[in-house]
Amino acid sequence: MATRGLRPLRQLGQNFLAEPALATVIAHALPKAKTEPVQEIGPGLGALTRALLTIGHSVEAFEIDHGLISWLREEFEKEPRFQLIEGDALKTLPQHPPRAHVCGNLPYSISTPLLVQLALRSPPPEVIVVTLQKEVADRYLALTRTSEYGAVSVLLQSVFDIEKIRHLPPEVFYPRPQVDSAVLRLTRRPISLTDLEPFHAFVKKGFSQRRKKLRGLLSVDLDLRAEELNPSEWRTLYESTRRKV
Repeated sequence: MATRGLRPLRQLGQNFLAEPALATVIAHALPKAKTEPVQEIGPGLGALTRALLTIGHSVEAFEIDHGLISWLREEFEKEPRFQLIEGDALKTLPQHPPRAHVCGNLPYSISTPLLVQLALRSPPPEVIVVTLQKEVADRYLALTRTSEYGAVSVLLQSVFDIEKIRHLPPEVFYPRPQVDSAVLRLTRRPISLTDLEPFHAFVKKGFSQRRKKLRGLLSVDLDLRAEELNPSEWRTLYESTRRKV
């Protein structure tokens, strides 16, 4: 980065994975390579990209940083299995076909909107492997009746089985973040759900005022708060209101 006059951009939340061995571990968390490429969000300096290519994947990478885009094009110019797509992944990803496998080291600002977008795709990815700030990962894994549990927890746990692959300390990144990180694997559940966008809107309304009972927020006769229902119970409640319409 120094030789090219590049530096991590705080506004993009850039913290680059600096341990190639860990990149290999993360790459192996995805299933074996398919004929279609893995979509990698924010390849950065290419640590995970190299690991994916080494174990046989092709990569469709989405990068917004113009300095890194130039470097990545040169670094992988002789690699036919690498395709680089420029721009904000939140805007460019919907313009490309859904892929079965998605991965990336996600900055705080993009993690939730991106994973919500992927969950609402038709179809959602079969497997997503992402590195996130630990507090964000905890929110996605949260159990009922906890402060971390919310509408995003309900949506992601409705669509995916979520598991924590490993903890990552600050020192494996450059620059070092002030928080710990975690690698999550989200595997699409075998149950095919429909009406996910209105379902997500319904759940968000239920969580809009956490202290209120649901009977005061939704058209339901239920003397419980949003955090007391697990994802399956939320789905049952939503479908019961649809039958009344």
